[in-house]
Amino acid sequence: MALFKNKKLSEKKRKTITAKDELLSKAENIIEESKNIEPTLINIEEIIPPKFHDRTYIDIETLEELKENIKKFGLIEPIVVRKKNGKYERIAGYRRLEAFKKLYKETKDDRWKKIPAVILNVDDDTAIAIMLSENIHRDNLSDYDKLLAILQLIEFKMKMSEDDVKKFLNKLTNKESGRSKKEITEEEIKQLQQLERLLSYFKIKNWKTFKKMLSLLDIPEYLRQIIRDTKIPYYIAIELKKLKNEKLVRKIVEKIKQENLTYEEIKQLIKQYRKEEIKENSFPYKSINKSLRQKWKKLPEDKKRQIDKLMKEIEQILKSA
Repeated sequence: MALFKNKKLSEKKRKTITAKDELLSKAENIIEESKNIEPTLINIEEIIPPKFHDRTYIDIETLEELKENIKKFGLIEPIVVRKKNGKYERIAGYRRLEAFKKLYKETKDDRWKKIPAVILNVDDDTAIAIMLSENIHRDNLSDYDKLLAILQLIEFKMKMSEDDVKKFLNKLTNKESGRSKKEITEEEIKQLQQLERLLSYFKIKNWKTFKKMLSLLDIPEYLRQIIRDTKIPYYIAIELKKLKNEKLVRKIVEKIKQENLTYEEIKQLIKQYRKEEIKENSFPYKSINKSLRQKWKKLPEDKKRQIDKLMKEIEQILKSA
């Protein structure tokens, strides 16, 4: 099923999909140029967080390692800030700044009260683009945090909320599958082009892959933590999400790590455990209705009342569980 109205539009999409986003490219260039700027020591108490929250998660263990590394060798790469309302707004270097704060809090040593920082003179859009660019290039970014960063980027660049993105991708899916006859408009084609340009920064193949990743938003907290700790890819996390038992999920994750299972092997393993889980959780008394119906009819009224009373007690037990 063709997604676009005609071949010409489809070709137009393919030609423009790899074009670099100008603002993000500019941000990357500024980051490179900032390496040649002499850093300034700035009091950590004068640094304020950005209005745009560029991170939602910080690994405590990794932060502790960074803190100890800075304590031993000093700060290798300065943070990046800009002047804002008489203070300094952090643009890049969230973990580094947190490590300095932790060091100062623990030691009260004035060495950690000031942090080396490169001061840039940039507007709001460029500052946000730099924050996002830094997040994009983090080597330890899990697929879950990558998804959050992409959604932030889409909200910033395309002014689309999470719900807007889901509705848009659902429309594309319905059109491509033939479930909807509603045409994709020229404006929506432009939106798709922009979306896939942004996805390319995160090495996401296309919008279909991104749509699958969105299901990570509904995973339980413990599974988010597993994704962050083990860096398992989104498609394995989606399979693990099918299981309800946390202990079982952790057991499978260990098996995946130890035995280096392939994706197909993981799918088969989870399929097997799902059958067992369904069997364990299925209602065991379905056969009562068939096997005892005739006997019920022959019972005297007092016995029927006795059974009725017992069934009500069973209902109460099930409701209170």
